[in-house]
Amino acid sequence: MKSLDLLSKMTKRLEPKEGYARFASEYDKLEKYWDSFEKHHLKPYIEDSKNKKTLDAGAGSGRLSIRLSEAGADVTALDISPEMLAILKSKNPDIETVEGDLENMPFKDGTFDIVFSSLALVHLKKIEPFLDECYRVLKDDGKLILVNVHYRKPMILKDEKGKYTIKCYNHFPRHVRETAEELAFSVEDEIMVTEGDDVWVSQILVLKK
Repeated sequence: MKSLDLLSKMTKRLEPKEGYARFASEYDKLEKYWDSFEKHHLKPYIEDSKNKKTLDAGAGSGRLSIRLSEAGADVTALDISPEMLAILKSKNPDIETVEGDLENMPFKDGTFDIVFSSLALVHLKKIEPFLDECYRVLKDDGKLILVNVHYRKPMILKDEKGKYTIKCYNHFPRHVRETAEELAFSVEDEIMVTEGDDVWVSQILVLKK
């Protein structure tokens, strides 16, 4: 307990906007690690996005946005971090990027056929506003492909300014699924990615409006 208290005093807990301003370039180098939370389960949904108006919510440096664009989707990448979006643009300038808040998206009702959101939910203290916004910006019968990750402990990051973490909140799978259903989504599929000891690594939900 004392070691944890000492760590918390030495390590700054940053809001995502500030944290990813510092972490953006390193984040972009860890694509294989971020992919490990999904285990290729998103591939058929990415392929199904061809010719569809698609939102990557919490796009980061474009890991999924670029794959969606290559699959023929009409992609909009939304993220709170301009530093992350700048990296995305440097890799694919044709993808539309929008700086904005996942809990207050700058889009009209019924804009998108599909919303993808991977690795972003963990940075939201409450999930209801985000799920509500996804429902709002989706067209009727549109789908939300949601990856809810589980961090056993926060990543301790370090740069020239010192050690820091980016605020994270684990959301239990049952709570996420039930909250989505309460907000009128129907659950088309649920995939649990686990490690060898059966501890859940991520929950992948396919939700339909």
